[in-house]
Amino acid sequence: MKKNFPVTGHEILIDEDVRLVSRTDTRGIITFVNDAFVKASGFSREQLIGASHNMVRHPDVPPVVFENMWDTLKKGFPWRGVVKNRCKSGDHYWVDAHVVPVRKNGSAIGYMSARTKPTREAITQAETLYAQVARSGRMPHQSGGGWSRFLSVKNGVVLGIAFVTLMMIAGGVLGITGLSQSSSAMQRLYFNEMAPMQSIGRINFLMADNRAQVALALRNGPPSQPADVVVPIADHLAQLVRNKDEINALWTDYDKLARSPAERDLAQTYWAARQRYVEQGLMPARAALQQGDYRKGEALMRERVDPLYDAANQSAGDLLEFLADKASNNFRSVNERNELISIIAIAGISLGCLVMLLAGVYFFRGTVLPLQSAVTALERIAEGTLSGENDTSGSGEPGRVMTGVTVMQLHLKVMMDEIRHSSGSIREQCQRLNQTMMNVAQHSEEQHDRVYQTLDAATLACDGLSRLADDAQTMMQLAEGVDGDAQWAPLWDESEMLIEMAATATLEGVADAPLMQITTEPPLPEQSHAHAYAQGSNLAQMAQDLATAVRLEAFSMSDTVAQLNQVAMLIVENRAAVQEAWAASQQLEQTARELDSLVKYFD
Repeated sequence: MKKNFPVTGHEILIDEDVRLVSRTDTRGIITFVNDAFVKASGFSREQLIGASHNMVRHPDVPPVVFENMWDTLKKGFPWRGVVKNRCKSGDHYWVDAHVVPVRKNGSAIGYMSARTKPTREAITQAETLYAQVARSGRMPHQSGGGWSRFLSVKNGVVLGIAFVTLMMIAGGVLGITGLSQSSSAMQRLYFNEMAPMQSIGRINFLMADNRAQVALALRNGPPSQPADVVVPIADHLAQLVRNKDEINALWTDYDKLARSPAERDLAQTYWAARQRYVEQGLMPARAALQQGDYRKGEALMRERVDPLYDAANQSAGDLLEFLADKASNNFRSVNERNELISIIAIAGISLGCLVMLLAGVYFFRGTVLPLQSAVTALERIAEGTLSGENDTSGSGEPGRVMTGVTVMQLHLKVMMDEIRHSSGSIREQCQRLNQTMMNVAQHSEEQHDRVYQTLDAATLACDGLSRLADDAQTMMQLAEGVDGDAQWAPLWDESEMLIEMAATATLEGVADAPLMQITTEPPLPEQSHAHAYAQGSNLAQMAQDLATAVRLEAFSMSDTVAQLNQVAMLIVENRAAVQEAWAASQQLEQTARELDSLVKYFD
């Protein structure tokens, strides 16, 4: 990077209310500078326009600072920093620089920088930052980078919709899965536990019924009951067969079910006890009843049927108790699963609500608050306040809005400065114009007076010449009427004297005096009549020549008077034009005052 030397170390202070403005194209070539920038830099406007902006860089500023600036600007964001610039003389000045992209039709066409006087604290911090950057070779971490650059209203809405959709899908899957598992568990509970319990219970009931049928058959035997109430033994015995067949069918269905080893052992024990009950007790008792041996049947009832039934019933009780415990355990398992599903659902809903709440808070802080700040900044600008500072570290649409507000505010500041400078220039030029017009007006008045004085004198001279011509014509007529009589000799001499005096008066500018009022000394008595006759003929010729010359002069003087009148009219017109120009100058001054009022409104 170019190093601008030499440097003197002498600081130039810029005024508080001065704003140094420059514009460059996208390559950093200067396209505009205001007068304040020209004055501060020490370069001429011709030297600055068309040159690279790095001609004012100070070698104390690390190159990475400007690299950071260009990187930020190329991303479309404004850049701000306290910068040390070098003057042409080698001196330096500190500025608080705001650099923003200048966009047209959606694309950056250049960059504009507006610089103001920084505080001494800001200069001290900048010097410290320069030292850190010079040692580390990189700029400190700035906000607006990393994943936060993806924070935007569009991304937030998309993520919110996706999150809610996933939550709904997860809730639906969880609910449907839970219902499906609960249904499966209930089916297993019924078919694997409740159905076997019903089968074993039915078998046990039928075994009890078989014992009861044997007991009833013994009770209804002929020795113990009257004939009219005796139930045929064959019916009891047939019921035993039906019960046996049903028991075998139930056991066959039960034996097909999937069972655990413990249940299978209990079932085998029960079925073995039942088989003993049938083979050793029930079948011999049935045979005794078929043979009519009731005494043997009663003995078998007491000695085998009842004890074997009790043993089988005990085994059935153990099996039923096992099945009941199994059903109870499965029920508790299903209930615990349902409770777990409920807990997971509640936890998922709570977690989703918490995530939505946190995302809402973060989204509110990252989008709504910056947008509110942008609205506040716009309202402040609408109220005429351009001095506020804006935070442009946001990302997404809020950051872009705040960036746009900042760029607009900076453009307005520059415009106000230009308007202020233009109004001052207008006032200055109006003052000069007013002074010039006052001088022109004074000169016009003087010229007007002098022209009219000259015009009056020329008019009087013209009138005098006309009268002189008339007098000369009269004298010529008198000279032509002389008959040589001696009595006219004194008159001829007097006429000659009058002609000479008239010519002299014409040359001296006193021709306005009446000719007949000029008095002369009477002729001497010794002039002879011969002399008078000798001069008579010349007098007439001289009078005619004088009259002709005087009339020519009078005509020329009339033309001069006409030209002087035209000059006088032009002077009057110029005076009217000066007055109109004065009125226009007053209007310009009023416009400048209105511009000053506008600028003060936005200060």
